[in-house]
Amino acid sequence: MAVATSLTRHSDYSITVFSADTHTAYSQCGMPFVIGGEIEDFESLVLRSNKYFEEIGIDLHLGTTVDSINIEDNSISSGGNDYHFDRLVIATGSKAKIPAAIPGTSLGNIFTLRTLSDAMTIEEALQKASSVVIVGGGSIGAEMAAAISSRNINTVLLNRSPSILSHNIDSDMAEVVQEHLESLGVKVITGYVPSAMNGEKDISSVTVGSTEFPSDLVIFATGVEPDNELASNAGIDIGDTGGIIVDDYLHPSISGTFHPDIYCGGECIEVTDLITGKAMLSQLASTARRMAGIITNNLTSGPAEFDPILNPWVAVIGNIQVGTTGITSKKAEENNIKIVTGLATGSTRADYYPGGSKLFIKLIFSERYLVGAQVVGREGIKERIDALTLAIKKKTTAQELVKMETCYAPPVSTLQDPTVFAAKGALKKMRRKI
Repeated sequence: MAVATSLTRHSDYSITVFSADTHTAYSQCGMPFVIGGEIEDFESLVLRSNKYFEEIGIDLHLGTTVDSINIEDNSISSGGNDYHFDRLVIATGSKAKIPAAIPGTSLGNIFTLRTLSDAMTIEEALQKASSVVIVGGGSIGAEMAAAISSRNINTVLLNRSPSILSHNIDSDMAEVVQEHLESLGVKVITGYVPSAMNGEKDISSVTVGSTEFPSDLVIFATGVEPDNELASNAGIDIGDTGGIIVDDYLHPSISGTFHPDIYCGGECIEVTDLITGKAMLSQLASTARRMAGIITNNLTSGPAEFDPILNPWVAVIGNIQVGTTGITSKKAEENNIKIVTGLATGSTRADYYPGGSKLFIKLIFSERYLVGAQVVGREGIKERIDALTLAIKKKTTAQELVKMETCYAPPVSTLQDPTVFAAKGALKKMRRKI
């Protein structure tokens, strides 16, 4: 929709949009915060009405499935009708994964959270719930656990990995987040998968090991995969990640040749990791929005390229913020990248100023250069992650971070930023190795 809206302002294209979703132009990222009560209602998440798109000339088909793409004659098929295109944008996103090996996943009141309709259905079920099990300890699972627990509903967060948020942060930083969730009343269980979903018509309990947890509803937050069946059936090349292979201009590959009249963007494509140089997936709204800008430029003024990414990420889980950028220690190990880390614990404000809280920072260096950063605390996380993302792109060294100039005022910072202490810790390790 970002591409479609921009094109109405900057081109003379006749624009038709097809979506299987029943809503459009809404914030998926805001859904857990409606569940938690920070946002009043789901209508607040809708950024533009359908009428708005009609008024600016977009032919919008919601709740509509595209059956096939015919690349040879530049057309798509939907509902028995063929639609010609001069240019095509594929942004089919991702679909939720539910482990098929777990018995009972077809019972009622078992949900995934991807669309606004999903969130509304979950909210309706929560009205009558006293206990909930969330399977998957990634960002959605953790955010939903905090949100549901705040409603005085018994909440269990179950994660297969030994630590939560394992795709985003290292286990030592995840401990801080887990302790916070537990302080909110969430029961966090790591290192297990459910062995069964129990019930007759609707879910009534979840078996984990030898324990059975009562549950009025279950939310599976066990990850997503690119929704690329349509593209694959059309002959578009799919990479090992499951994402569409694209060039720097976001043209898809078809039998090894990039198609000049088709663009792909969002969660359905694979992108390049700036640190490892390997293909990866990005499920971030910020990444998708940048892709929309690249596609719009290439459809109007062009040419514009989409560069390798660091995938900076931030989440608000209960009363704390968690942020990361670049690679984690786990990812470094998987890619045989030798690293040195620096850890620091500081405060978000001067010790004597009210309202301050602990700040945890981890910096990851390779060959003296910053390649990753993780920050956890109650405030100031996004700003640090943004700055550290730029530092990675600028190939900043540990020595340079130690000498970093930082501003200071008691209500917003300590005299020396904890980032400097984390860099000092890493630098000491480097010198000892030398």
